[in-house]
Amino acid sequence: MLSASAKKSIKLFLGQDLGKGDVTSAITPQANAQAIVKANQECLLAGIEEAKYLLESRGLKVKLHKKDGSKARKGKKILSMRGNNRRILEAERVCLNILGRMSGVATYCAQARKAAGNTKTRLAVTRKTVPGFQELDKKAAQVTGLWTHRKNLAEMVLFKENHLIFFESISHALKTAKKKTNKKIEIEVETPKQALEAARENPFMIMLDNFSPKKAKATIRLLRSKGFNGKIELSGGITLKNLRKYSNLGADIISMGEPTKKAEIIDFSMGVKKW
Repeated sequence: MLSASAKKSIKLFLGQDLGKGDVTSAITPQANAQAIVKANQECLLAGIEEAKYLLESRGLKVKLHKKDGSKARKGKKILSMRGNNRRILEAERVCLNILGRMSGVATYCAQARKAAGNTKTRLAVTRKTVPGFQELDKKAAQVTGLWTHRKNLAEMVLFKENHLIFFESISHALKTAKKKTNKKIEIEVETPKQALEAARENPFMIMLDNFSPKKAKATIRLLRSKGFNGKIELSGGITLKNLRKYSNLGADIISMGEPTKKAEIIDFSMGVKKW
């Protein structure tokens, strides 16, 4: 089910594209029409629910031929619709853009899962998303089973390098957070020494940032040997090419910016005809 904020974003996307009104459709003779959306390349689908909401909000009757999370082959029908031709034409590009972006993220996430191999470590995406599209980017990742990490800044505390310069120490930052919030707390560290300092304050999660596989493995073992039972995350510089090297080091989570930064926009098209 779509959240209220997702519905608001979809309406905003359409409003931005419509401007003061689609002048081309306005001078096109009105008629009943039907349209079919097809995938022009193989992909893992996401955005079906969002596209359906968009089209139905325009008064169109929509039939789904595929579901979010399913595979699409080139040339196959994804969804179809019937209704006023002007309404279809007004919503066409936004519908295809949503499907293209979300399916691109989902397809990349699926590639990441395959690259990671058989592992208990959970993959996650970051907040390196398209501005205004963050919630939908994160949902596209969820379709493939990836964790969204923080959906937004309000979900949990995450101290990063640029926060820590305003505290006396890592310990000071963690102690301050525990006094001021009941939210889960994560902290980013850059050395094994910082990781041990953080572990003494027992945060929910410690992020090992930009650690090499060898250094990450040794630090994870060190933290566990010292009794740290919280979550350990690996992040920074992890790509499809080196993901396998990180996936079986014993971390709980690997977060990657690539799935939302480098996702290809999948090509979809809409064919319209009189009905």
